Amino acid sequence: MSASSSRIDILLYFGGELSEDGWSVTYDRRPIAVMRIPRSSTYAQFLARIYQKIGADSNEYLLKVSAKYSCTYLGHIKETVVEIKDDDTLSFFLDPAAEFPSMEVYVETTQIHTEANPQMSQQWGEAVPQMSQQWGDANPQMSQHSDDANQQMSQQWGDDNPQMSQQWGEYMSLLANPGFHSTSNTDFFGRLDVGMLFKNKEALIEAVKDHSARHARREYYVTESSKTKWKVLCKHSTPDMWCRWELRGIFKSKIGRWSITKYGGTIHVKCNPTFAIKHVIQAVKDHTGYDIPYQKAWYSLKMAREIVYGTWESSVQKLPKYMGAVQKYNPGTIVEWKHKALHPTGAYVIGYVFWAFKPCIEGFKFCRNIISVDGTHLYTRYKHKMLIAATMDGNQQVLPLAFAIVDDESYASWKWFLQQLSRHVIRGRRGVCLISDRHAGIIKAVNESSEFVPPNGVHRYCLRHVCSNFNSHHKNIVLKDLCWRAGSEYQIRKFNRIMEEIKGQKLEAFTFLDRINKEKWTASHDGGWRCGILTTNMSECINGVLKGARRLPVTAIVEITLQRTAHYFRERALRSAVMLSNGQLWTDFAKKKFTDWGEKSITHTVTKYDHLQQSASVVTKRQQGLGFNTHVVKLANRECSCGKWNQFGIPCSHAQKVCAAYNINAASMVKDYYDVRASKPNITYSERDGLATNASKTTSPTKRRIFKTIKCDRAGLSQ
Repeated sequence: MSASSSRIDILLYFGGELSEDGWSVTYDRRPIAVMRIPRSSTYAQFLARIYQKIGADSNEYLLKVSAKYSCTYLGHIKETVVEIKDDDTLSFFLDPAAEFPSMEVYVETTQIHTEANPQMSQQWGEAVPQMSQQWGDANPQMSQHSDDANQQMSQQWGDDNPQMSQQWGEYMSLLANPGFHSTSNTDFFGRLDVGMLFKNKEALIEAVKDHSARHARREYYVTESSKTKWKVLCKHSTPDMWCRWELRGIFKSKIGRWSITKYGGTIHVKCNPTFAIKHVIQAVKDHTGYDIPYQKAWYSLKMAREIVYGTWESSVQKLPKYMGAVQKYNPGTIVEWKHKALHPTGAYVIGYVFWAFKPCIEGFKFCRNIISVDGTHLYTRYKHKMLIAATMDGNQQVLPLAFAIVDDESYASWKWFLQQLSRHVIRGRRGVCLISDRHAGIIKAVNESSEFVPPNGVHRYCLRHVCSNFNSHHKNIVLKDLCWRAGSEYQIRKFNRIMEEIKGQKLEAFTFLDRINKEKWTASHDGGWRCGILTTNMSECINGVLKGARRLPVTAIVEITLQRTAHYFRERALRSAVMLSNGQLWTDFAKKKFTDWGEKSITHTVTKYDHLQQSASVVTKRQQGLGFNTHVVKLANRECSCGKWNQFGIPCSHAQKVCAAYNINAASMVKDYYDVRASKPNITYSERDGLATNASKTTSPTKRRIFKTIKCDRAGLSQ
């Protein structure tokens, strides 16, 4: 047997979560170590090596070790997980006849309760030194083989994929001791569990923050912090409604590491507003082992929501006072009401309510001149609708601008919403492009508004909705794809070519599109108003985020919009700090666009000059039968016939070539909303507006007291 076949490579996974879907096995973290062991190794030697690699103390932890096994089933590759419990199971993978070149090994730890069974602890304490001794006797050169395996695998990956090799090297260098999380590694992508070990307290705190944002979706506060203990509880715990969710980390002096000794607890509806019926069924099954009927889960969830948030009727009663609290602690927040006729009892009946947070209003000044609007259903007894307006900043990030709850999505409600949007958010700003679907109410309301008529602004259609309507008439996926290509092309000649192709396939389809004003749905005829945005995905993105909250009462919905908006600002503050610390001139999006187009401009050739007009013709290089096209660049007008400069506000490859010919700095022609150096454009990335800080004041457990002490100066429902 050759030297290479006498050993097997082990990819060791630890600290994450294993997932199986019936056909494949995945792990949500990268391997923490790569080692090479002899195929003659015993189970005791195998365990000793794993204890050494993950840095765990055998006196305190038991290991559960599993490996991935692949086989052919019904002509397909099927993966499963096999637990390795003894020498027989291990020999199945190590047997040279099985021809396994490597193994993926997954490790879980279970804490040993030494007080409950001291004899077991003593036995394990005696067993592991013996394992280590046996291991050394079996193969004194094992450590060297492991190091050789690590180096060899890095080289192999580097030959196939240099980027992967670099990532692997960076990852391994961050782990000073495999199995633990370094304080410098702020990107913790795994899930937490009891028994996980951390290098120090800072690493534990970073991991909990990351896990809370990515997986748990939970806000927490620190209840205890010392040199040997760190404990957090759910932020929504109150004396009236206690949440048993908590996490506790303890410093283990024997191993010099921090360990999670308690994690989890009951999740209630207040912690997770998106808690659905399927989650109720699963939670009951996990807790009791019984499956409850769907109807019982529905009633249970309904009762829980009413206990936490109240009924729709009681929530409407609280809404005016809650809006008053939001305005008090977030000065400049706009709230507008429109009431129906008085109820026979003399109470006001709310028809529409509009709200916009001040940081969002101020942030719009430094975003693109574009607003996307959309409506969505609320899953309540009264079938209300929620209208949303959003924009996009210079880093392709969505910024919510305004919200409204109306009784129906109609011409009247859209007209009122656009009026409030113009009055409180746009505020006379010229050149705003409104993107929406082709809802009859929106079109009629826009036609009656001067804000969206040139030169003040324009109205454009969402290309995705145009394609969807087109496909509902003609039901042809090929034609639908051609419709999208026609609408998304930036050059008129390419648009005309695709339209002729549609005409050749089906005349009725061509006629359908030809009847729609080309300025409304195509990028080639748009004139640069869209800023490169073709759809209403911005507002629909907000809809998706609020999907789970659309079953809640109205006051809870407003509260969640406040929390989510504050979350957006906190995220952008962190990203802004990174960009500024890197010394970037522009946002990540603009930097990539400008750099890519700059590299492409090297192959272009400038053929004609007009120094008076500062314009020139640029010919592209022919490659694989494509290219050799001529584009006209006019620097004075900041436009190129390719259409990309007009749309994105970033000099395209042709413009950068002409700028170089005229000795002009192309970077000076990038739109201001991409700049991250100045203070004003960073308003959508900063926390100085106070929304994130003040948000807790209106969502804290003292909200009931706020309701009692603050009077609403607007007309609202009678109490």
